[in-house]
Amino acid sequence: AGSGDLESARALSEPTLIVARDEFGRGALARAAQAGSAPVTELLLRRGAAADEPDHYGITPLMLAARRGDPTTVEVLLKAHANVNSADSSGNTVLMHAAAGGHGAAVEQLLAAHAATAARNSQDWSALDFAEVAGAADVAARLRQGGAIALHRAAIGVVSAPSTVQRPAQGQRDLYAGWPDVTIAATRRSTGLLQSVLARGADANAVTPDGRSALAIAAVMGSTPAIETLLGAGAKSARGDERCSPLLTAVRAGRGDSVAALLAGGAPADGGLKDAEPPLIAAAKSGNTAIMRALLGAHARPDARDAAGASALMLVAQAGDAESVRRLLDAGAPADGADIAGRTALWRGAQARRLETVQVLIQRGAAIDLGDAAGLTPLAAAAGAGATGIVEALVTKGARVDARTRGGDTALLLAANLGALETLDRLLIHGADKDAQNRFGDTALIIASRNGYTAVVRRLLSAGASTRLRNNDRLTAADVAGARSFASVAELLKGA
Repeated sequence: AGSGDLESARALSEPTLIVARDEFGRGALARAAQAGSAPVTELLLRRGAAADEPDHYGITPLMLAARRGDPTTVEVLLKAHANVNSADSSGNTVLMHAAAGGHGAAVEQLLAAHAATAARNSQDWSALDFAEVAGAADVAARLRQGGAIALHRAAIGVVSAPSTVQRPAQGQRDLYAGWPDVTIAATRRSTGLLQSVLARGADANAVTPDGRSALAIAAVMGSTPAIETLLGAGAKSARGDERCSPLLTAVRAGRGDSVAALLAGGAPADGGLKDAEPPLIAAAKSGNTAIMRALLGAHARPDARDAAGASALMLVAQAGDAESVRRLLDAGAPADGADIAGRTALWRGAQARRLETVQVLIQRGAAIDLGDAAGLTPLAAAAGAGATGIVEALVTKGARVDARTRGGDTALLLAANLGALETLDRLLIHGADKDAQNRFGDTALIIASRNGYTAVVRRLLSAGASTRLRNNDRLTAADVAGARSFASVAELLKGA
């Protein structure tokens, strides 16, 4: 895995080896991610490696890939739902690792996946601090654009009698150049300076050159007193010209205290007009259940969607948060809403192998056989992920075992392609058509033979699968096994 040898990794990736760890707590997935080997990373994830498995220092594969800066590997891990806001034992987030490596592409990917820019590690460093120390000017500029604030090396001080803001002496670098005093004061934990500048006539609605309001800055900093002070001085919690509302800013930063203060101060629970996504969606993406509860309690729309059509219900079902699934359904979220790809909460939960959330959705009446735009039903998605328990739950509730995708694949063919023996066995027991052919003419037996899955081939043969059927290339299972030099499979087929 560490050398990017895909073929050897495929041959060696047995379950016991996939979960094995070295003395530092790192397994094959961590090594592949650190090496920037996207194909091996993807293989290991498909075969059951945990995307967020940390080593003894709390470092996850996504952190290693982000520091390496390979965008393809980062993308593979993000698609596997690796936690973009996880932190290691020193408090360093994934974004900090990417910034420390000076990798602009990785930082861009993480920001697009809603990585929090305001997080600080145990020594009070932010991602922007790491980027500036690394000399990565482009990364630092992008982080500032995304709302990051340099905390550790900020060259701003407060005079003993706080009547104004003390700026750097000539020749020193001013990280807050052009910021109104009230916005700088809003970065402070203490409200003394903030109250002073407001008393001297500062505008509570002043903004930085890049459009951040003092209220949004206070929200990022998690200063409830500063938020209350600004609101009391007339700061608007919902401005139509603000590119990101203070509430969404607070949600993305994971600041539950700021969220509570803003909601108590009258901030609309659904955010501002120019917000890129509703606050409830941002909370669901970060897995912050407390903030989700606060937003729902303030009557946020439970059916709000992001640009891809994903709802909070879909996101938490995919993440395996069964309790949040219940809360959203209780609040009126539609169980069968679909994103632009036609994927429902049940579909997402099934594909992500989240048995408990699938069970909750089934109990609440979610449509069992509602497929996505490609015709892939929740059962087929679960079979393609090797989620045997979910397959059993869906079939027991009446899911069509032989439903086909637009490409003609059934759940059995998808399980065979994965080599998921247990899943395939349950489908056969429930009457799946053992000889179903997709649009390429491939049967489950042909697919398993092509991949060298001896145990799967043996099970299909025991179920009576035909060895004579040919695909569109006029090849039988024996033909494809022979072409791949899978001797054990060819021998099984020869004796059948």
